Amino acid sequence: MFMNIINEVWPLLLVTFLGISAMVGALALASPKLFSVVAEVGGIWINTPKSSLIFDKSINIDRFVIKHSRKFGFLVIVVVTYLAIFFLGYIDHAWTPYFLLVVFGLSLLMGLSAIIELRGQVSQIESHLADARTDGLTGLANRRAFDEELSRRLSELERNGGVFTLLLIDVDHFKKINDQYGHLAGDSILTQCVADVLCATKRRMDVVTRFGGDEFAVIFPGSALKEAGVAAERLRVTIGNKKFPVDNTEIKVTISLGLAEALPGEDSNSLIKRADSALYMAKNAGRNRCFQCNGDSIGPLLLNADSKGSRA
Repeated sequence: MFMNIINEVWPLLLVTFLGISAMVGALALASPKLFSVVAEVGGIWINTPKSSLIFDKSINIDRFVIKHSRKFGFLVIVVVTYLAIFFLGYIDHAWTPYFLLVVFGLSLLMGLSAIIELRGQVSQIESHLADARTDGLTGLANRRAFDEELSRRLSELERNGGVFTLLLIDVDHFKKINDQYGHLAGDSILTQCVADVLCATKRRMDVVTRFGGDEFAVIFPGSALKEAGVAAERLRVTIGNKKFPVDNTEIKVTISLGLAEALPGEDSNSLIKRADSALYMAKNAGRNRCFQCNGDSIGPLLLNADSKGSRA
């Protein structure tokens, strides 16, 4: 009896399936825009979609669906037509393997075309990703990249322990340089004086960023306050000893620095605030010096003779 029911129902199910498939294929073939709307609604029924953002811009799949819907619709219509004619008995079974081979070939070509296009989009996204995290003037990582890296380091510190130190750097009398020599000269100071020296002296694991304006930030992974202080002092001395050509003359530039070692359970705002407080004290103390924040205590960086050469 069960088989009798199956024999009576399956033709109806087959006709329903072919009818729905034909409607989907016809819709994709006739109106790609409407098809993309229906596909989106179908996606909502299956799983509530989350808004995907990259740098405050939504990733819109509609354009991709619209572009390829006619190919999809054509293939669906061809398959449905063949199956309908096949089940009506108008096609010899011997043709089925050849038909399946053609359908497989068309599907493969469509899939490869879609993959190539998606890879191109991925490359564009990766390019935008790099641009969105890079400072246009200095070529260093920008504030967005800094915030993300600092948050990641603090989370890692909370989970696994370890140590890292944050250094904030400010170019002394930068406004005066801009006023006296012009903003182009100021830009050259930021790139040649600070950014280039930072890149030349940092370790591979150090994260060097432009914090904003004439301020820079360095994250020293695996370095406690004392070890990071050696690098900070070396950087201060290196920049202070250089002369930079500006408008047929040479000027000397100095920097002030503030150091703070990350504490367990500390958030980004707290760590930045402590390093910034140390930087503020360095500038108030006469500039061209480095101060450190050790917990809640802020004071000048003190290095003995052994520690000055201890950092590779």
